[in-house]
This record gives sequence, structure tokens and C-alpha cells, in this order.
Amino acid sequence: MFVAAARTQSVTGAAAQLHLTHGAVSHQLRQLQDHLGVALFERSGRGLKLTAHGAVYAERLARALEEIAQATETLIATRDYRRLRVSCMPSFAARWLLPRLGTFIACHREYDVEVQSSARLADVKGGETDVALRFGHGHYPGLSCRLLMKDWYYPVCSPDFFDRHQLGSPEQLIGLPLLRSNDERWQPWFSAAGVLVDEPQRGAVFDDSSLMLMAAASGQGVALARHTLAVDDLANGSLRRLFATAIESTHAYFFVARPADERQPAVLAFREWLFREAASYAPPDGQLAPARQK
Repeated sequence: MFVAAARTQSVTGAAAQLHLTHGAVSHQLRQLQDHLGVALFERSGRGLKLTAHGAVYAERLARALEEIAQATETLIATRDYRRLRVSCMPSFAARWLLPRLGTFIACHREYDVEVQSSARLADVKGGETDVALRFGHGHYPGLSCRLLMKDWYYPVCSPDFFDRHQLGSPEQLIGLPLLRSNDERWQPWFSAAGVLVDEPQRGAVFDDSSLMLMAAASGQGVALARHTLAVDDLANGSLRRLFATAIESTHAYFFVARPADERQPAVLAFREWLFREAASYAPPDGQLAPARQK
């Protein structure tokens, strides 16, 4: 934290660089100065200015941290890459990756694939995983990040639910059980479909989109589904898409890895296979509305 603050000359800048709160960085800097008994910074307007002692200390620490980073890169480069660790969200693993992964395994029997399926983000920088598939905005500092796929939202339900409610227009959804995942609102889709309605407050909310689609397939309601996760269920008939309107997600899927790892044969082979699979994934048919900020 001290080196980041020294580089940016700002507590706010250090906090942004380290993805921490301003208060957390400020507290740690005070503790460091108290422990050393030496002033490292002095105020300079709205920012910070290194003291003479602080400047010398920051320069030596920066060199030491760089040496640690280089040692880590060298060590990772010597690792045995017969096991490839892939981190992704449970919903994407269950609905998109695993149904297709067999083709990669069949073509690359020299590698053992370990799928790390968790809502917790694995520490890619720290070597906790070799490859991560992330659903976000694509801002992952210090890592190689490549756009894999965009996604779209639209309503789906079971064929039986559709028949029971004779769904013919978006307005008919109002008052029905509406299922959704965390942080994914119905109102932007309703607006794109021309229905003026406030965000529905009733209906089940799931922290796993895969579970939500299972609930929809069992006839429990209408789900606001991501195209990537629903496309196979639509193809096999367990889910039915409702209406022509789809709205682009503000998030997309990204392939994330350490820059040094991308040169490893296992990571390179997996990336090339993954992007070939993604290339066969097509946007949904119908009227595609642009992404709307939540």
C-alpha cells in the first residue's frame, strides 16, 4: 500500500489501484508510519508528498517488490502444465462450458482439466488458477483479458407453463411469477419490449442462474434468462423463449490469464479451442436492444 501511495502521490489513487477503500489504505499507512517512527509523507494540497526518508524507502521497496514479481514469474514458467485449472461461475460451467468440454479433452488427452466452479473469484495473479472465464466489464488490471462472448437477456418458461397461460404478449407477464438472478432486473427488458412498468418486486431471486433455469423448466414461472445459458435448453425443448425482444447485457464473458501463462502450451491450446467454440455461438434472433446501464 505504501509503494502504491508513493507512486500515485495519493491515498485515493492507491486505493483505486489496489481495489481497496480509501479508509483501509489510509489506516494502513498510519500504522506503518507509527511502527517505523518516521514520517513517510507530508501533505501537499489535496495529495501526498514523500519526505526525504519516504522517497528512499519507497525506491528500495519498489525494487524489492519487482524482484519478488520476477521470481514468481520465473517459478511459474517452470511449472508442470499437465494439469490445467479453469475457474468460472457455476452457472456458466454447468450450462455452457461442461457440455462442450469433452471435445477439448478428447483432442488433448495430455492435459488433465480441473474446473474450479465457484461464485468466489479465484486469484489469477496469485496463481490460484491458470485460466479464468469472467462475466464482467473486462477491467482486470495486470492480467491478459480477451473478449470471449457478449450476452443477451430474454424471458423463457417451460412449454407447459406457456400452454397453461396462453402467453401472447409481454403485458401478460405482469402478475405472473417472474424469476431472476441477483443484480439482473426485469425493467430494462420490459422497457425494450414497450411495456411501461416498474421493476417487479415479487418473484423468486436466485444467486445461481442455472438454478433459476431449472426452476423455469419445472414450470415455476417465467425466467429472465441469459442467452448463453439458455440456448441448449431451448434447442432440446425443455425451455421456450417468449417474444422477439432481447436486450444486450451490460456484461460480457472474458478469457483472463496471467500474461506469462498465455505462452504455456496447455493455456494456449485451451484458449484456441474455447474461442473456436465461442465463434459458433450466435446472438439470439429477433429484435436486439442495446445494453442499458442498471
